[in-house]
Amino acid sequence: MAADLPATVIGCSNLIMNGGRYLLVQESKEPARSLFNLPAGKPELGETLSEAAVREAREETGLDVQVEYLCAIYHCPRTTEGVGVVNFVFCSKVSGGQLRTSAEHPVVEYFSREEIAEMGREGRLRGVHVELAIDQCAAGARLPMDTVQLIACLPPPTGPEHARS
Repeated sequence: MAADLPATVIGCSNLIMNGGRYLLVQESKEPARSLFNLPAGKPELGETLSEAAVREAREETGLDVQVEYLCAIYHCPRTTEGVGVVNFVFCSKVSGGQLRTSAEHPVVEYFSREEIAEMGREGRLRGVHVELAIDQCAAGARLPMDTVQLIACLPPPTGPEHARS
């Protein structure tokens, strides 16, 4: 397992479509160097899953997006990268910004389903979730946004029975 990651990582992905083409980003960092993925990343402390998806889209593509609905949730207990992943895939639409590349994502581009299938056959996708999400979205899959319910955290326990020694 990667030293700085927990056993299971939460991923928040965006499936962004434009004219029948799907937005992918190419990763430049190990262990995913040169692989293509949906714009995605991990939520920061205090951030909801959909807020993380919106932030990651902006950071990775330069685009402002609006989450429309939750398309799929995938759980891979052990990836080739040595961690487990629970990936929440949101179908998102562009609401502003300018498409751009960066050192971390040198290619940010829309691809046809056929081009993505070829990338999959060549082992150039970060995971099978990319094609699964595209196909599920195209088939009309929609999960209610309240599939994952936001709850308030409890305050830490107080009192002498909870005091640290």
